[in-house]
Amino acid sequence: EKSYRYITCIMRQWKRYLIVGGFLLLLIVVQFRNPEITGPYRGLLGNILNPFVYLISVVSKSVENVWGNYIFLVGVEKENKALLTEIDRLNLENSVLSEKLTQLDNLNKLLQFRDVYDFSTTAANVIGWNIDGYISYLTIDRGERDGIKVNDPVVSANGLVGKVARTFLGTSQVVALYYHDFNVSVLNSRTRVVGIMKGDGHGGLYVDYYDRLDDVRIGDKLVTSGLSVNQIYPKGISVGVVSDIISPPTGLFQKLIVTSSVDLYKLEQVLVIKKENVQ
Repeated sequence: EKSYRYITCIMRQWKRYLIVGGFLLLLIVVQFRNPEITGPYRGLLGNILNPFVYLISVVSKSVENVWGNYIFLVGVEKENKALLTEIDRLNLENSVLSEKLTQLDNLNKLLQFRDVYDFSTTAANVIGWNIDGYISYLTIDRGERDGIKVNDPVVSANGLVGKVARTFLGTSQVVALYYHDFNVSVLNSRTRVVGIMKGDGHGGLYVDYYDRLDDVRIGDKLVTSGLSVNQIYPKGISVGVVSDIISPPTGLFQKLIVTSSVDLYKLEQVLVIKKENVQ
């Protein structure tokens, strides 16, 4: 039994030697079959250690490359964020400049309108309007301290907007031509026939009691006639165009449906005509 144990012990030791020897032989074979594996060691020791050195070098370079790529990506991310911030800033500036150009264009149109009609006017910005159904009132940023008075006509570059209904220190309320109590004497610029245009209280305009014998066509342009008791509106301001004609089978009059020259929903700037200059 002692002999058996001794032999078993010797066999185990030889197995260890064989495993270690086989592993070292494998390293030597790898060294010889892979000339790319180089290292600081030469001879048999180099054949054993250089594969380890090579492996460590490869792993080290891989880690270095991964870390370098990570640092590069972090830098790229920061650069992208900076570029996106700059793009947002430039887009904002472009939007502001575009809006300023639009406002300048609108103001130029108002100035041209004023020069053509030779009115004494005050420019104002629309800062609000009623929100119940159609637009019947506007609020502008000029008031009593700017010389604005009740019944001063309000126009845009495209035509009549309404008249001042109430004034405050720095703002005024303007009643729009769609308001049900609004009316203005208008002139058919083609036939020179005069009628009274009113707001229907639902966002529409019409000329009632228009003589059915008078010539009128869809597309005829209507302007202010300048005829009224207190002469609120100067003559020649565009009001709208005839968009429909309602002629009852019987009767003396016909009704004209009018489309305003001004889109109140897109209105931003207006001119207030000084009432004392209306002629």
